Amino acid sequence: MASRRLIDLFLELARIDGLPGKEAPVANYALAFLKNLGLPAQLDGSAAAALSNTSNVVCRVGGGGSFALLAHMDTAFLTSGTTPAVTPEKISAEGKGQLGVERAGLAAILYALERAVNTNLPLKPFTVAFTTRSRPSMAGARHLAVPEGVRCGFAFTSSSDPGAYTVSSHGLANFSADVLGRAADGSEPEKGVCAISIAARALAGLKFGRHDAETTSTVGTIAGGSGPGTVPLAALVRGQVRAAQAEKALPVLDSIKAAFEAAAAAGGGAVAFKWSWEFAPYSHAPGAEVRQLAEAAIIGAGLRPAPEAAVTGSEANLLCGRGVPSVNFGVGARNLQTASEFILTEHLSKTSELVLNLIRK
Repeated sequence: MASRRLIDLFLELARIDGLPGKEAPVANYALAFLKNLGLPAQLDGSAAAALSNTSNVVCRVGGGGSFALLAHMDTAFLTSGTTPAVTPEKISAEGKGQLGVERAGLAAILYALERAVNTNLPLKPFTVAFTTRSRPSMAGARHLAVPEGVRCGFAFTSSSDPGAYTVSSHGLANFSADVLGRAADGSEPEKGVCAISIAARALAGLKFGRHDAETTSTVGTIAGGSGPGTVPLAALVRGQVRAAQAEKALPVLDSIKAAFEAAAAAGGGAVAFKWSWEFAPYSHAPGAEVRQLAEAAIIGAGLRPAPEAAVTGSEANLLCGRGVPSVNFGVGARNLQTASEFILTEHLSKTSELVLNLIRK
């Protein structure tokens, strides 16, 4: 069972409103908490780049060390109006609102730090980072100033049970196809080149959906035209490719590009095709340092390591993409972004124990 102090800390954090881009109250709380412990917490100046009203909170303990602990500060919905129901086994909102269980990782890290400082526990050097705007594209983590010596990262945002950690993750590539035709009035359509028809011809010849067990593609939005009585000048197509391996995403993206270019050439128009990784996939071999450190901390907390493959991205993807091998730990948050959110007190406690095992000498 979790200590009363840990539960109270989680409840304090959970009731602070901090929508994506509006995390300042959460950042202020975390800054004050860390400074009260005598730790060198500061904002990293990323607010403007991340489009938030505050920056990431960064605390370099002992100079920053060789690893970083991460949790994000935002929640998808307002939480201050929810009255949590607390039992010895579970913290929930009883279906009456958003509880804010996404802050479990944040609470677990802060409690471990408080416990370590108050008991004079010898600590390794390390960095703590609480990031902004995990939605829609993990902008805070994307613009995080990672200390030069950090060579491993540990995020605490997965909804899996404590003991689980990601050893691989899908990547997500966004693509855009901007088709240019020639506008004309509907009374003289032969003078125009229909951009929408070009886009439709390209899409009709492509396969979207599941390509294999680990690779999918979707077209999310199509826009174009200015009215029913004109030949449309432009059509804008947006989509995504998800893959566990970058080399599997590239042929899909190439085929989409080729289809649009062929359709534009045949229809007398033009197309500008672009794509980029929102976050790249990653995979860690069994003997990788980041896995060894993760499993040692999990075992030290009395848990059984459960390596897993993630199909969604996390802060770990962004750190991996910047050359810092990282994993995402399960914190046990359940039914995220619903009125049925809850977390078991045992999971909250075990997550904090795991943090403590990472940072203690």
